[in-house]
Amino acid sequence: MKAKQVVLSFYSVLFILFGITALVSPTLISSVINFELQTPVANMEFMATYGGLFLGLGLFMLYCIKSNISIGLVCVLLTMGSMLISRIAGAFIFGGVDLIQAIYISGELFTTLLVIFLLYNARVASLILPQKSN
Repeated sequence: MKAKQVVLSFYSVLFILFGITALVSPTLISSVINFELQTPVANMEFMATYGGLFLGLGLFMLYCIKSNISIGLVCVLLTMGSMLISRIAGAFIFGGVDLIQAIYISGELFTTLLVIFLLYNARVASLILPQKSN
């Protein structure tokens, strides 16, 4: 199995599991990230954002494993890269980075760099190596 496919598979499963967990038990996820759900509407919003959005992205990544691995990796890159930039901006604006946020920042940074490396190497390889003809 190619490295790009392994990485996309990993993030697909990660997003799907996170999304399902947020749908089934929003208070479990919210307590881990110190996010208080004080009203039914807050629970619904959390389920939609953390559950539905993550599940949808994970399913799209899963779809891309068979249809277009590079597009799936771009999805991972844009999602994790945007989360990284937003989280760092929030840390500068609001401060108070705890252990969980530091772990998220580390993971998002690692993922962003890894996917950039995979996509860049694939691009360079396609320019250098001769294409197989059918």
